[in-house]
Amino acid sequence: MKQLFRVLPIVLSVGLFGCGNSNNAPTTQEAASEGNTKVTENKEEFVSNLPDDAPVVKVASDTDFAPYDFKDEYGNVTGFDIELMQQIGEDQGFKVVNYGDRWEEVFVNLDNKERDMVVAAVPYSPERDSKYLLSEPYAPLPSTLLYLDDSKNITSLDDLKNLKIGVLDETVQYEYFSSDKVQVESVEPYITIFAAIQAMAQGEVDAVAEDAGALRYMMKDFADLSPKYFDYEDIHADSAYKVLVVDKDQPELLEKVNAGLESLKENGTYATLTTKWFGEDLTQAVSEQRKPKSTF
Repeated sequence: MKQLFRVLPIVLSVGLFGCGNSNNAPTTQEAASEGNTKVTENKEEFVSNLPDDAPVVKVASDTDFAPYDFKDEYGNVTGFDIELMQQIGEDQGFKVVNYGDRWEEVFVNLDNKERDMVVAAVPYSPERDSKYLLSEPYAPLPSTLLYLDDSKNITSLDDLKNLKIGVLDETVQYEYFSSDKVQVESVEPYITIFAAIQAMAQGEVDAVAEDAGALRYMMKDFADLSPKYFDYEDIHADSAYKVLVVDKDQPELLEKVNAGLESLKENGTYATLTTKWFGEDLTQAVSEQRKPKSTF
């Protein structure tokens, strides 16, 4: 992670969804009624069944990372993270207000107590574990390499020695391919995944590394390309151990989040949501994940 724009096929076409949120406004019906932002109604918009006086949890979401968090054609924030938190809230008795924050702002807003949580496909790290309260894992999807040239035939990390790898700047993928853990010809950082894929289509890089769920979802919109994937990590990698991040002073909220997540796994809602957004039931995979050993 981070930034990803879900877009239509490659010839610099305009994306289906907005590319950010300039005013960081909340994007729920409750917020709209307060006059903070205009939210267009559509038939799929979530409506809470909780009473009006139910407690509210303010959630920071990066709206440029489909299918986790993004804006639909109505301007509403949607995605796996959004629907998962809505269902956790319903199960545990709190309403969720989603704020479309930029990735570079989400933790600043959490630190300033302007948000209660960050829900944005955040991978585990020892530093985060020491600073915040982290949930049980919720999205067991590792990093993968996307490439287009059949002749590359990438089947191991050894095949990358002479390849240029496109990544997003300041991500776990950037850190990994810039380290001495793997040998590549060069690492090319981009502002967005769209820019990285465009560069790959134009021959500027040989492959793009990012979250497997995000890359596979995005490539559905590139009908003219024939993507190939090499999953260089598995679900036990640190980057695949994604967590919901809670303000360090709210342990009761963390308990509710974990309880709600477990409830959704047991009643089948988690299976429904992961199948909808990632094309497969991830219940078994997430149950097999174990918290990475801290080295901080």
